[in-house]
Amino acid sequence: MSNITAYIGSRNPNSRTYIYTQKILNNLYHKYNIESQMFSPLNLKLNPSTGCKNCFTQGYCPFEANNQDDGDYIKKTIENSKIFIIATPVHSHNVSVDTKILIDRLSYWLHIFKMIGKHIIIIDTAESNGSGFVQDYLKKTFTLMGGQISHTVSFINSEYDLSDDLINECVEKITDIFYDKIDYQVSNKQEIAYQTLKIILQDYDPNNFEYKYWKNKNLFKAESLEDWFFNYEKNSN
Repeated sequence: MSNITAYIGSRNPNSRTYIYTQKILNNLYHKYNIESQMFSPLNLKLNPSTGCKNCFTQGYCPFEANNQDDGDYIKKTIENSKIFIIATPVHSHNVSVDTKILIDRLSYWLHIFKMIGKHIIIIDTAESNGSGFVQDYLKKTFTLMGGQISHTVSFINSEYDLSDDLINECVEKITDIFYDKIDYQVSNKQEIAYQTLKIILQDYDPNNFEYKYWKNKNLFKAESLEDWFFNYEKNSN
């Protein structure tokens, strides 16, 4: 299992999103012998969310329980990774449909901080504009899942001459994370989300998945998310 997992939300292997992400991963390997795993809709089947809310209430997706797609595999792969790279083209000032499908399938992680301790790298590619909207959305989403946004990069086609420098900068940042030169820190936004969810979930049905997860993981006992991560969660792994 690799410490670095990348998901590219594009079905076009010749897209700039694919090319730039692949260059970053290739440089990591050839310069520092750092291996990674790369997924996309071309090698990973993910069905769109149906809105059944089973993941929130029961903790699993019917598609995964019935082996109808690769949802369980990608979740376990991300869980076992130290660094998660999410790469998407900008489509109408938003993420691609395949990026959104992945996020929808992970959305219940927003309530259980499943990505706590992980470093998130956000990559987007745009013709000329819209990157800011996409970056803001992805930062918010993965922060509230528990991840630390450790680096972001936007490849703008009208600024093609900057691409090599941006690739090198991203490679160096990931390398520093890989070799523990950058520590994970819980943010104020995550602490606010934790305290809010703690109040809400305490009144949930004890048979609800989220309630049981919080109880079994001692999330209700901690004084803060930082307290939970460093004094409960890390010691249990």
